Amino acid sequence: MKNKLVVLVMIFLLAITILSACGGKESSINSEDERNKEEEAAEIPESTGIYNPLTGLYVENIQNLTAVMIDNLAPARPQSGLIHADIVYEIEAEGLLTRLMALFYGNPPEFAGPVRSARPYYMQLAKEWDAYYVHVGGCNESFAKIGEWKIRDIDDVKGHRGFFLDKNRKRPHSTYINFAEALNGKPENGNFKNWVFVDTPEKEPAYTEISFRYNSSNRVTYKWDMNKKAYMRFLNDKLYDDRESGEQVYTNNIIIQYAGHRNLQTELQHIWVDVVGKGEAEYFLGGQYYQGTWEKKSMTEPTIYYDQQGQPISLVRGKTWIQILRPGVRLDKLTN
Repeated sequence: MKNKLVVLVMIFLLAITILSACGGKESSINSEDERNKEEEAAEIPESTGIYNPLTGLYVENIQNLTAVMIDNLAPARPQSGLIHADIVYEIEAEGLLTRLMALFYGNPPEFAGPVRSARPYYMQLAKEWDAYYVHVGGCNESFAKIGEWKIRDIDDVKGHRGFFLDKNRKRPHSTYINFAEALNGKPENGNFKNWVFVDTPEKEPAYTEISFRYNSSNRVTYKWDMNKKAYMRFLNDKLYDDRESGEQVYTNNIIIQYAGHRNLQTELQHIWVDVVGKGEAEYFLGGQYYQGTWEKKSMTEPTIYYDQQGQPISLVRGKTWIQILRPGVRLDKLTN
């Protein structure tokens, strides 16, 4: 009986030892798993830098939000700085020619240009952003509205700082703006919209090529680049590139905004574009296509872009080009 009791005690102690060993091993595995998870979490890159509400991306540095009137005539191309702009508007001026208004905020270039003259409807768009508006003079109505609308004015004609001439370009395509000099000492500004940004969809593009005309010598084309996940810009079937780097200008979002145009019957045939109001819109966002509408209730209120359900659209993170066209302009959409 005594021997049996000894055997039972030994078996009991052995069982406790085995269970303890198993428990200790399990605890060790769990601790190692937790350490691995912590190490993996530490390796996941977190968003660093300054959030750019114009693109949904993080940037290393920012400047005062600035809207620059950019020349788009042949002698002005290739332009400087457009490839670094967060948002670019292209709108008609007189004679069916177009000018660009580029917004710079995150990771801005040193300079941009060539800079051209002001027009009131561009100023209405600059006002909704509360941007500093960079230009070289303008029509009489523009001068009148700058004071009335309290535009944050930076004008070469008025002798404001930051402008310089490029000796390799002929007037009026030779004036450029140096941002650091122009914005030095300027107070903070900017009305930043509550735009929602999403990642580029992992889908085949709805259309691989989009094109439209402002006039016979201005045919804009965007071609989807699967590797870059962006729309590459062409003008009259030629690369639309950056003067300094030679890289092709691109965008992640294209907004087609249809707005009324009318001739003001002035000597120089100035026009007016109804950027305050509402109308139809089409969107090419990260390769996907949508239809909708836009509305801007007043000069100081933001332009809101809606989908077909009447909800504000979500943009893909990155750059946006806003093409303002006359209603009825033909939009060619091609697939491979």
